[in-house]
Amino acid sequence: MFNNSRFTLALIGIILILESFGFVIFAQQITETMFPFSKNNPDALELGISLRYAMASGLFFLGMLLFICRGVTRSAAQRLLFSCGLGFVIVILSLTYLAFVRDVNISKIIFIVHIILALLAFYVSSRKFQEWIRNINTFEFI
Repeated sequence: MFNNSRFTLALIGIILILESFGFVIFAQQITETMFPFSKNNPDALELGISLRYAMASGLFFLGMLLFICRGVTRSAAQRLLFSCGLGFVIVILSLTYLAFVRDVNISKIIFIVHIILALLAFYVSSRKFQEWIRNINTFEFI
């Protein structure tokens, strides 16, 4: 199931859509957790909430795009998943920078989710190589 590139596109799309809903529903809590000083500063809190809404719309867009693309050919799905893997690595690097250099409180759950999504995307995107090796081992290449 997790080696099916189209299923994985749909799964990642749904996860990103759910993550976008979380950014909207918990915008204030996320902002206050990441930037504790915003509790006493209404302008900073409103700015943070606005940024969460902007992030939510971007995540919803990407999730919807990936979910709709679940019907593309396997090779296109694998290229999309490889691109997703690279994108998740960039997100992970960005979160790491924010956590360690900028001293922003980032949820460990967000780190874990994006690491799992990156690994899943890279694993499934390399499926054609796995099939090629399996075909050689079972002599199905003729």
